[in-house]
Amino acid sequence: MDKDGIQIKVTLIGESSVGKTSIINRYTRDAFTQELESTLGANYSQKKIERHGKKIRLDLWDTAGQEKYRAIGRHFYKDSYIVCLVYDITNKESFERIKTVWYPELKEHGEKTKILALVGNKIDKYLDEQVNEDDVKKYAEEINAINKRTSAMEGTNIEDLFNSLVDKYLKEIAGMIIEEEKIKIKKDDLKNDKQKKKGCC
Repeated sequence: MDKDGIQIKVTLIGESSVGKTSIINRYTRDAFTQELESTLGANYSQKKIERHGKKIRLDLWDTAGQEKYRAIGRHFYKDSYIVCLVYDITNKESFERIKTVWYPELKEHGEKTKILALVGNKIDKYLDEQVNEDDVKKYAEEINAINKRTSAMEGTNIEDLFNSLVDKYLKEIAGMIIEEEKIKIKKDDLKNDKQKKKGCC
């Protein structure tokens, strides 16, 4: 821990063009670029947040999906406590490669990885979805991963993804006791709701 608070390294891995760079850009800069060049090796970004009263610096690494850069990518996630396995919901092969290539490699080389997320990106293109959501849920349970569906283009569930990862880190790695966020309902709202139900046909 330094002046920035708790430092957490998060690495995103998966096939090319699944949206790893776009997810990070949306999270760190709230920006989206339709056409991005493929990552060569790895890209680094940083975001400082405050969560549960703690200052946190997220060191975000986006690794290349191409075969020729895979050995370089291993260098970045081998000491990463958190790894996101990212696939494209419109590309079934990208999900299958998570199971046959990326997760096995992570198991072999991710020496410090304790927290996983299985991230299905591009849900804005749900009409073209090729990946069975039940298969994803089953696999996420098998590898004990947080299961999230995101859209970097629209920003859907991006912040929720990283908040979930940070919360799990604080509980399981930092040993913090975190109370679940509760929705506070005013008494007046409850009265109004009851009145609406009484007047219902």
